[in-house]
Amino acid sequence: MGLRTMRAATLGLLILPALATFALAETAADSSGRFTMSPVDGGFLRLDKQTGAVAMCARVANDLACKAVDDQTKAASSDELSRLEAENKELKDRVKALEESLETGKPTPPGGGPLAEGPPGGKAQLPTDEEVDQALDYLSRVYKKVREHIKDLDKPLPPDEAAPPPPKGAL
Repeated sequence: MGLRTMRAATLGLLILPALATFALAETAADSSGRFTMSPVDGGFLRLDKQTGAVAMCARVANDLACKAVDDQTKAASSDELSRLEAENKELKDRVKALEESLETGKPTPPGGGPLAEGPPGGKAQLPTDEEVDQALDYLSRVYKKVREHIKDLDKPLPPDEAAPPPPKGAL
């Protein structure tokens, strides 16, 4: 055998156990669903989906070794956890109130507090034709005043009130 063939055979013998170990680990991860493997430079990362632990796995001598990766994320303070727990409780209470309002048919106010009672007798009264006419007359007067004001703004200024021309050289 030539030198090239010997190198290829040696390389194959070195890589084959690593690939077999990786395939075995990947098969175990698929069957239990607990681990996820992701290839990276120098090996692969193993994520434990149950605990969240991450390990860097690489070939060391003839074995595959995994070393835990330190979690460098900032842990939440107890004040932050308390705040989040209180917010979570408030949101759960709000969801419960909304679900109850859907079941009973009674609307819930946006803030979640008690609703103001409706008009006496339980029915709202529609405006009369006279009240509607009054509202429309008022809106017509407002519209006419706004339209007249816009026309006044569009009129050119008389020559005596016109602003003097800007000095030469000014933009």
